[in-house]
Amino acid sequence: MAFAILNTWIALAGSIGLILPSGGSVAFFYGFLFCVLCCLCVAASLGELGAIWPTAGGQYHFVFALCTERWRLPASFFVGWTSIAGWLVVVTVQAYFGALFISAAAVVASSDAYQITPARTYGIYLAILTLTTAVNIWGNRILGKWNDCALYWSVLGVLVISIVLLVKADKNDAEFVFTSFRNETGWSDGVSWILGLLQSALSLIAFDVVLHMAEEMPDPARDSPRAMIYAILVGGVTGSAFIIVILFCLTDPETILATTTGMPIIEMVLQATKSRSAATILSFMLSICFVNGCNASITSASRLLFAMARDRGIVFHDYFSHIQHGLNVPVRTIVLCYGFNVCFGLLYLGPTVAFSAYVASVTIFLDISYAMPIVVLLIRGRDILNEHRGSQKAGLKMSKKLGLAVNVVAVVYLLVTSVFFCFPIALPVTGSSMNYVSVVLGIFTVLVTLYWLVFGRSFRGPSFDIIPGLATGEGETHPDLHLNRDETSEKATVTRHE
Repeated sequence: MAFAILNTWIALAGSIGLILPSGGSVAFFYGFLFCVLCCLCVAASLGELGAIWPTAGGQYHFVFALCTERWRLPASFFVGWTSIAGWLVVVTVQAYFGALFISAAAVVASSDAYQITPARTYGIYLAILTLTTAVNIWGNRILGKWNDCALYWSVLGVLVISIVLLVKADKNDAEFVFTSFRNETGWSDGVSWILGLLQSALSLIAFDVVLHMAEEMPDPARDSPRAMIYAILVGGVTGSAFIIVILFCLTDPETILATTTGMPIIEMVLQATKSRSAATILSFMLSICFVNGCNASITSASRLLFAMARDRGIVFHDYFSHIQHGLNVPVRTIVLCYGFNVCFGLLYLGPTVAFSAYVASVTIFLDISYAMPIVVLLIRGRDILNEHRGSQKAGLKMSKKLGLAVNVVAVVYLLVTSVFFCFPIALPVTGSSMNYVSVVLGIFTVLVTLYWLVFGRSFRGPSFDIIPGLATGEGETHPDLHLNRDETSEKATVTRHE
């Protein structure tokens, strides 16, 4: 499921035009390897916490458990909404990429007669969004097998396209692939390289989906850390191999980047095979990968919204903290996710800079939600984990020194990439080339702060004793986590699928 959302190799293929001017092949290949190593540290850090507190709330539950009494509620509330914002945008990104690849297939199949317009793309986006929402509501029984098939489909896709390109396309030499450096950004070489690797960071985001499905796993303390780390490893292997294939076969970058399909990877296939049928089929194959990713993203976002409603962090929390009888899914939060994306997807019909800023915010939102629990852990000291872990043996458990090193690498990586994601990609900056993601973050911060001031009193944070999977040695809630909650408000139940 996590790899279905990452779709690492496809995300890399779609970012060729951004990476090549910002470091060239060096930033593309070595920058990706660097990001894989750092993301493994992030996944290990979160996985260790997820083994102790396997709940749908994930990061914001970790922050609540680790913080002192004074900061527990506001910190977890902010992290919770940051994570929710990130996941709602992930749904948008997955559905729109699926729509763009379907549009590319239409252009190729029609010999450029089909014209891509924002309205048509939005229509395809709505169709994907509606389909995957319906599957999440009425197809809960098949979601597990669907996500398994999504993994195999993605791996099959990278194998097929790689073989096609290697057999049919002209080739660059190894010097271009492994040593070529380009800087057309106006920034210094160092900044340019960092800006280039940001696209690699984007291709490895959203592996925390596993955390938000923890309450529906038979053994989340063991399975969720493994799943996150395996997702990064599979993404790293497939992504590295595909980058090498792209760089060897990218012999005419100017023509490929100027393609009328809007998707350079499809133009590469078309040039290599000289077959519109082959390019059309492979474009549809890639679109299905993003449909699968959208499906899994809605699952994750809806569980996270459900967890926040259960903790009374959303208006009408009693209404949204509801599991539909017979379907065993939080239908109301699934529909809420659908409504949000129908509305915010309309940004695609407006100015390009507005939609680009909205989409770019996904990495920063999720990075912040990843960094906060690790930062709190570093501030309070890793010994606090032993107090909560008790006699736990299952799951991921790092030694004090190793854990400290892994946590520090994770935090530094998340903070650096978050800061540079706010930079414009090139100098000099104009109104149309400015990176407005900081504006999105500012608006979000203001809205969440106002929401906290007005409705924050209703938020009580998680009650770990009602959530399956708490590891405290003797099955008792840690004393620091005891809450005097109104039992009558606890109407939500969690169904675990064995």
